[in-house]
Formats: sequence, C-alpha cells, structure tokens
Amino acid sequence: MAKEDEQMESDHGSAAESGSPGSEGESATSTPGDVLAMNAADELAASLAGENVDDIDETPKDEPDMLREGISLGAWGERLPLLLAVGFAALLFFALPPLSESGIWDPYELNVADLARRVAINLHGATQLVLADADNSLPHLNDLGRPQLAFTSMALGFKFFGLHDWAGRVPLALWGLVGVAATYGFLARLVDKRAGVFGAVALATMPIYFVQARTMLGDIVPMSALAMALGGLLVVLLDKDPKVRGFWLLVALAGLAAGASSRGILLGVGVPTLATGLVWAISRRRSDSFATDAVGGVSLVVGLVVGYFAWRAMELTEPKADLNPWLGAMVRPPAKYPTFDYYIGHLGPALAPWSGFIPMAVGRMFLTPPKIEGEAAERESRVRAGLLVGAATALLAHGLLVARTDLLTFTGAFTMAGIVAIALRDYERGAHASVVIGVGTVVFLALFHHDLHAMPEKAYQAFGITSATFPESFKDRSLALWTVVLIGFARVAFLTWVERDSKREPFDSKSYIRVLDGLRNAWDGSVSLAYFAIVAGASLAALVVWGGTRLGARWLPNLSFQMRAVAMNAWWVVAIVPLAIIFEFLFTCDLWLWAFGRSQRFGLASFTRFVGLFKQIIATIQTPNTNEKGERLSLFDDTARIVFLVVVGIFTFISIPSLVGYGLFRAGVALPYVILAAVVSGPAFWSLLGAVGDLLRGSRAAFLVVAGAGMGIVLSGGFYPALANQLSPKEVFDSYAKHKKGDEPLALFGVGGKTAAYYAGGQPTILNDTNLAFAWLTSSPTGSRRFMATRADELARMNQMFRQREHKNVPVIDGRSSQIMLLASALDASEKNQNPLSKIVMNEVPSIQRPVDVNLEDKLAVLGLDITDTDGKLVEAVSPLKKYHIRTYYRVMAPIGTEWEAFIHVDGFHRRHNGDHKTCGGKYPMMLWLPGDIIVDDYEFSLEPNFNPGDYAIYFGFWLGESRMKVKTGPSDGDNRINGGSLRVR
Repeated sequence: MAKEDEQMESDHGSAAESGSPGSEGESATSTPGDVLAMNAADELAASLAGENVDDIDETPKDEPDMLREGISLGAWGERLPLLLAVGFAALLFFALPPLSESGIWDPYELNVADLARRVAINLHGATQLVLADADNSLPHLNDLGRPQLAFTSMALGFKFFGLHDWAGRVPLALWGLVGVAATYGFLARLVDKRAGVFGAVALATMPIYFVQARTMLGDIVPMSALAMALGGLLVVLLDKDPKVRGFWLLVALAGLAAGASSRGILLGVGVPTLATGLVWAISRRRSDSFATDAVGGVSLVVGLVVGYFAWRAMELTEPKADLNPWLGAMVRPPAKYPTFDYYIGHLGPALAPWSGFIPMAVGRMFLTPPKIEGEAAERESRVRAGLLVGAATALLAHGLLVARTDLLTFTGAFTMAGIVAIALRDYERGAHASVVIGVGTVVFLALFHHDLHAMPEKAYQAFGITSATFPESFKDRSLALWTVVLIGFARVAFLTWVERDSKREPFDSKSYIRVLDGLRNAWDGSVSLAYFAIVAGASLAALVVWGGTRLGARWLPNLSFQMRAVAMNAWWVVAIVPLAIIFEFLFTCDLWLWAFGRSQRFGLASFTRFVGLFKQIIATIQTPNTNEKGERLSLFDDTARIVFLVVVGIFTFISIPSLVGYGLFRAGVALPYVILAAVVSGPAFWSLLGAVGDLLRGSRAAFLVVAGAGMGIVLSGGFYPALANQLSPKEVFDSYAKHKKGDEPLALFGVGGKTAAYYAGGQPTILNDTNLAFAWLTSSPTGSRRFMATRADELARMNQMFRQREHKNVPVIDGRSSQIMLLASALDASEKNQNPLSKIVMNEVPSIQRPVDVNLEDKLAVLGLDITDTDGKLVEAVSPLKKYHIRTYYRVMAPIGTEWEAFIHVDGFHRRHNGDHKTCGGKYPMMLWLPGDIIVDDYEFSLEPNFNPGDYAIYFGFWLGESRMKVKTGPSDGDNRINGGSLRVR
C-alpha cells in the first residue's frame, strides 16, 4: 500500500496536494465558470438592503499553514486512514451493539439461517448441528432462491462457532468489512485517502449496508462483491502502475466470482463489466495503453453478452422454474406490475440519511474536479463517470429484475458511497458552496421523514423485505429515532453547504443589526410596512376576542375554540417567529464559522476554546456602541446591542440547556438530574463543537461525514436492533430464562420452533393447535409453572379459554413486543400481568364518566362511556382537529354469535362525525366474549374543522350491513342508536 500511495502522489502532482481539508475555506481557482460562494449571512443582509452582493469582499483571510496542509499522516502512520475506515466499520458491524444483541427475525432471517445450517451439515460435516424433529437434508438451489455463497459463509460460521445467531452473522460482517476496505482502496488509489475514508464511512452507515452486514439475510455478499469487482476493474482501467493493476485485477476477479456465486451473473458480472466497458468506450483516449484498451474492451464485450443472455432469461423463464443462474433469483412476477419509480422508492429509506444528499452529490459529479489539472484531473473525471455509470447500470438491472422476481436488495451501495465521498472531497478542495444543495438535502430528508411517519414499514427496505407488518408498539419510538437521524443530518448538511468560511468575524453585533436594517429597508420599506400591518391586524383581532370574552359578547360562542386560540396568539407568532427563524439562521452560520472557519491546532486548549468566545460575547453585550457624534449610547438607545443581547444571549446560553432539560423531563428523569444535566449541557456542547472543529482542521465536509457516522450509530445501535427484537422471540427466551425455576418447561405456539435451537439451548414443545396449547399451559403440576411463547394474534383465543376456566385474563409476563409474548400458567407475587387485553376485557366495572343503562337484544348491557384526551384525562368538552378517545363500556349478558362493527355518531347543526370502526380495534372479537365479561371499546376520534362551538349529541351502537343491533330498553333515538348524551364543542 505504501508503494501504491507514493505512485498516487506522483500521479496527482502538486495540484492534488493543494486539495487538503484546510483549503475548504479558500476560494476555488478562478476559471470562466467559477463563481465564489457568497457568505450566506452577508448575502442575505445585502440583498435585503438592496446592495450589490458583488461589492462584498469574500477574499479569505490568511490562515496558518497547518490549516492549508491538512492532517499530516507522517505523525500517525501511513495506515491511519485505512485503519480508521475499516476500524469504524468493524465497530459498527460487530460491537455497536454486539452481533448477539438483535434477535433472529422469524421467519425471514430464521429461514435463511436454517438453510445455512442444513448446508453446514451436509456439505461441511457439521453433524453437531443436527436438530431432532427438523429437516436436516441438503437444500436444493431452488430452496435457497439464489446462488449458494452467502449460505456457505453462514454455514462455516455455524460449523466453527456453533448454532448461535452471532456465529452465522460473523462471516457476513466480515464480508461487509471486505466491501468497506475495497471502497476505501478504490477511492484512495484513484482520488486520495481522505476520499477513501469518506466513502468507507458513508458506505458503512447506509442502513442497507450495515443491516445486511449484521443480519443473516445474505445480500451483503453481492454488495461487497460489486465493490470489489467494479472498484478493481476501474483501478485496472485507470491506474498506470503494473503492480497495482495486477493486485486490483485479482480483487476484481474475486469480486466477479463472489458476485456471480451470490446473486447471479447479471448483477455479479454484468453490472461491473458493462459499467467499466462503457466508461472505457465513452472516455477512451489515443494515448491509452494496450492494457487499458484490453480491460475496457473485454469488459464491454462481457457486459453486453451477459446483458443479452440475462434479458433472454427474463423473457423465456417461466414462473416456478428452477433457479436461473443468469438472474440469480427465482422468477416470481409480482401481482402488481411495478412502475418505473418503484425501485427508486426502495432506495430512499434504505440509504437514509445519505439518500437526502445523494441526488445533490450526483449533480456535482458532472463538474470539473477543483484544483486538479492534467492527468490527475482526467483520471478523476473518469472515476466520476465510472461511479455514475455503475450506479445507473445497477439501477437498470434491478429495475428490470423487480418486474420478474421478488424485490432484490440493491447491490450498488458502493457507487452511491463513492459519489458522496467525491462530492464532499471536492468541497474540501475548493468547490463552490451552494444553498441549493443544502436546501435540496433538507427537502429530500423531510420527504423521507413524512414517509417513515405515515408508513413506518418502509424501514424494512433496508432488509429487502416489503411484506412484513410493522409492530404497533414500536411506531412511536421508530418515529422519534428517525426524527433525530433525519432532522439532525439535514441541519448539519444545510450548514455545511449554505456558506463557506469568510473573513467576517463570527458573533459581530453589527451583522445582526445589519440584517435587521436590511429587512426594514427591503423593497423601499414595503416589507417592514407589511410586517407591522400584519402584526397590528393580528393584535387588533386578539384584542377584540379578549374583549368579547370578558364582556360575554353574543357572537363569541359562534367562534370555535380553536379559532379563538388562533386569534389570541397570532399576534406574537407573526411578530416573533419570522425574526426568530432569520436570526437563528444567522446565529448557526456564526456558530459554524467559529467552529470550523476559525479552527486552531488541536490540543487540550481546543476544549476550552469556547471560553474566549463567551468572553467576547459578554464583552460585546457590555460595551456600548457610539452614535455619529462619537457619544456612547445607553442600552435602551443601542439597538445593535439589544438585538445582539436578545438573539445571541438566548441561543448561546439558554437554547441548549432548555432543549436538554425539556427532553429529559419528558423522558421521566428526576428533576435534580434534569437541572444538573441542563446546566452542564450548554458548556459541554460548545466545548465539544470547538474541539471537533479543531480536530477536523476546520473541514465542514469532514464534519458532515462525522454526523453521518453518528446517525449511523443511532440507527445501527438503537433503531434496527430494537426493531429486530420486536420481530424475534429472543427477548421471550431471555425472559423465560429469568423467570423459570428449575426445569419448568417452555412451549412454542405459533412461534418458529427452530429459533429455540439458538436461544433455549434445547428443543421446547411445539404446539400447533389452540386447544392443545391451552391444555398444555393449564396442566402444570401443583407448585410449578409452565411457560408458552405465542404470537400476538393467538393471544385473544388463549385469553378467552383462560377466562372461561379461571375467570381472569391469561398471565403474560413479557409483553414488550407487540408480535411475540411470553405466557405463564400463573403469576408470582412479584410479577405483574402485562397482558395487553387487560385494557379491553375486565372483571370489575370501573368508574364511568357518563353512565347509561341500555339493553341490546339481551346480549349486551351498555354501562356508559368516557371521553378523554390522548393522555387519558377525562374531558367535558372537545375542540375540532384535536385527538380524543371515546371509551364505551359493556357487560356481556349472553354469547354473541355475530361479529358486529361499532359506530359512533356525533350529530348536530346539520353535521355528523361518523366513527365506524372495528370493535375493540379487532383485537378481541365479539365471538370470544363470555357472559360476565366487562368489555371496553376504545375509539380515537378527531372532529372535522367545520364543527362550530355548541352542544352535539353522541349516538353509538353496533351495525352490520343494513341492520343495527336492536335497543330493547334505555335511551335511544328510536333507530337503534344509543343516546350517549351531549358533547360540547368549544
């Protein structure tokens, strides 16, 4: 590698050396197409004030040489970048969290693991993996559904380490490391080492990559193989050192073989060879060597031949035929033909948060590499072409396959990581800043956030699975983690690209008053006039509503509560929020300028660098400005000081502690710890940011990579392991081991019995019938218990049978997952029943807010209803558009043989809210209700905005088709609708 690095440095020449991280703060070399990036804050103020932004001097100040030279590898060793790239990936794949932390996903991961176990038994002599009452035969390729290499890798892990989840995952994680190393080596050889580190970190933090590296699904092998094949072929095509070419040719051949042996010839061989051949064809020069032409020409021919035979295989292969080696998958056309954007939609969540930046980075690939000339520039241009063509070829192949097979995990993540790395490296070397890139990244990530909020199951795209149901109990946590990842990365990306370092001083009070003056004078004062007019109008509306409330005006009840709230609060919102957004933008620009544009040599002093800034801010606040006569202004006359005091004071000293304190308080942390953490968080944030800025030598691009690494750790260590445990019985087995005494037995009902071999250390009883399962659970000897793992959809029937015998809900001692639960024949005194059906079916009648007495066909006695907010607090009035709950209570008088649906009508003023819904959310069917049961039907509703203030009537009951359950006695409207009283709408 050292010789390779020397050759690269020789090839790049002195021009490449200038592309150091410190040069990010410098302007790009002037060319006819170059335009210096205007400082965002100055440009904003200048444009608002009507000034010509070209008049603003953007020439950067002289900086210390160390900032221009970047990080010297001599002090740390030539291997530091490679160790950093591979070491981080190893940490992410193996330790954050440990591979054994996530349970095996039943059935998807479990099925793949069991096939690998059978391969290990029959092809590698691992007879210790034979399971009683299980299929131990050698699987056919059709059973595997793809070529065998991934299964062989997992099989070897099982053979050497035993039948454990981590044993099957270790070989795949090693394949992931190989792909990361190939990505680093390719970029380090053809661009530079920093680009290699950027690309390796970006690849390792893409969910589609680290999820596949940490789960036994097998698609990490073709992803790594493509990185080896395409990266190796491009190095052979573009490098001039024969020894280097020889080494990378071996890497490429190994990648081609691995790709064909793991995902078929089209994706494993056709994509990398065709991409390489096309790059050679479109960029060939007369001066290219024979070796270059040979590699390019052969690659093009091989790619075209593979493409032809793969296309014929798609057209001729019938569904349910044997595995086709050209396609690398079983032909199973989807029921609905996928549209052109189907596969693009798959990539958004699978590559997040980098998928928000990738479209912007692709655009950057069409620009000339900055500060590089001659051979180095031409080589980099061809590298960009290779990545673009490789990504396009991979997308085309997957797009064609998805119409004939199941969804296949995208194998071209390597190309996306390379595009990200080069775009960020260009920025370090002087490429222009761009507000469009910052805003575009934010918009894309906001779109992905919306999708993951409305359709959380899109998170399964990283697994290459589309048919799984997302756990209901995990949706809130899922949204919270995705919000942290997407919004956090969007903010850093925006600040990275919105401006470059400039000569202006950060946190200068004149900058803030200049923005305010610009707003005041914009468009000859029209903006300020409109602003004050809107604020005055909103204030007048608030005054009228306040006065009407105090005086009891007759027209006020016709104004909804929400409209009154809007009128009362609009004045301060329109007065403060627009200015807060503008000044917060300026403040964060100053913050980034201080942290990265004014970085120093890293050391212990870096952690206290913020102290000098705080002193500067306090001094600015304390020092009065002067008027035109040179007289000092008092604080009340010093507008610049007031604006600076309010804006910088709040954002510097209050914002971070407030956010931290609020978050911890909402999380239920004790108040003393909340106060302590809030006080410490402010200085800690500034200290850490200053130190990071120094450590990265002021590189905003490098910090974006660090931010991506942090978000990858959140997803890898927080989101996906928690999601996997929702889908796996692992936590149930752990709870069983914790609660059992002696040899108390465990049975599995509706849960894959093969998982027990990984977690239970034996083979539990497997039950497939509800009656047998109930009989087994309730036949425990006196003084001992039995345990049963069951799927949530089997719980209702088991609960009904248990209530029929014991007159109480079946004990659930582990209900953390909404998919798989652990039942017990009885509870110990220290255990609490976690049965989620306890909220639906009860033994005693609780206190009811609105009692009623209604008889429905001598089958149900209606007891009453509650109206609560989302926190469960009883309310007497509701507001439109806000969410509330209506809980209706019933006592079962006789068995119900029909599955009625529930309805709730809120009627009045010629309006109706129609609340038709599945009774009890479909979780406890009416056919399971037993005489004496107290049933609670909880329905969440939100009134439409056209519900004016007033009293409305609540009607409810049950319906099916054209009929309703008949009301025999009690208040009703005569049409079998129970009268639940009035509902006041504010």
